[in-house]
Amino acid sequence: MASCNVHEARQQILHAVHLLPGRRESLSAAAGCVLAADVVSPGNLPPWDNSAMDGYAVRAADVSSASQNNPLHLRVTGAVAAGQAAAVPVEPLTCQRIFTGAPLPPGADAVVMQEDTRSHPEGFVAILEAVEVGENIRRVGEDVPAGVVVLPAGTVLGPGQAALAAALGFAELEVHPRPRVGVLVTGAELVEPGRPLQVGQIYDSNSFAIAGWLRAAGCEPVELGIADDTKEDLAEKIDYALSECDALITVGGVSVGEYDLVKAVLEELGCHQSFWKVNMKPGKPFVFGTRGRQLIFGLPGNPVSAAVTFLILARPALLKLRGVTDVELPAVSAVVEEDFVNRGERPHFMRGRLERRDGHWQVRPLAQQGSHMLTSLAKANCLVEVAEASTITRGTIVKCQTF
Repeated sequence: MASCNVHEARQQILHAVHLLPGRRESLSAAAGCVLAADVVSPGNLPPWDNSAMDGYAVRAADVSSASQNNPLHLRVTGAVAAGQAAAVPVEPLTCQRIFTGAPLPPGADAVVMQEDTRSHPEGFVAILEAVEVGENIRRVGEDVPAGVVVLPAGTVLGPGQAALAAALGFAELEVHPRPRVGVLVTGAELVEPGRPLQVGQIYDSNSFAIAGWLRAAGCEPVELGIADDTKEDLAEKIDYALSECDALITVGGVSVGEYDLVKAVLEELGCHQSFWKVNMKPGKPFVFGTRGRQLIFGLPGNPVSAAVTFLILARPALLKLRGVTDVELPAVSAVVEEDFVNRGERPHFMRGRLERRDGHWQVRPLAQQGSHMLTSLAKANCLVEVAEASTITRGTIVKCQTF
């Protein structure tokens, strides 16, 4: 397995991604998923002319001269509430009480707001303002005409899109499902939080970080627990993951030590490994492989290295797997407050703190950049790529990848 730079690694990974096929899901289950087919309106929205106000349905010509000083009196011949059909047409010099969302009665061509009327005895109402034809009416098909594509394939179904689909009567939509991604952390020294630590043990933090970022990326994490540093335990858990999941993320066990067994186990399970090692800091030991259409990401065990390699290398592929076209981390340009210094021989994705001040984004590096420094990961909200053996000086405009 060869090593490669970050750009080459991303290209190889993205090239290996096969979009998950679409399937029908209930509208609630489809929320947050990517549409696998166009949504075409089966009818008009609104389906009929209806009132945009509480007031009175009128013929505009009958009230064209109405004003505060010249009120016109119309006979009220009925009332139409939302959810009811208008049974009586509006004849000349008559009107009907109408409520927001109610169908417009036949013969009416405008609605006078209730605020522009005054009650009158013996079944009449005084109209105090003139209206034009169509005023305060929501026309049939005004929002969506029948037969048009309202949500094209590739659209992420957010709350607004789901509301539109529901308003058109869709109970189900065809979407690309959320990828099921197994998360397996490795290391005999790891203990689940909440249990007492013995000498030499540490609490697992990686599974919580990776699972959180998976959910943020629209994936469904499948937590596989902690694997011992034995081929038997690794093989059992990885084989199970590959039988249940669309992708697998392992954390740890991909370096060169005697207990770094992930690569060997993947090979024994018939996984093709595209490359090992990426020329980046943090996160040099990183394995990418496939088995059929399943994606396998072997992340390094240091918490910051695991986080950075997930964000830069694994996240884009998982977004593409679920049908998202814009797979990059959101980015902003910011003014550097303090120098970003990289004295190493690899591009360094440094953690930074991005803040908005005086109408401009400003960024500074976190003081602790070690790959084991979880505090810097907790305080950071962006990554700044600094080329090998270089410095981004104070005052420079720099691209910040936010997370």
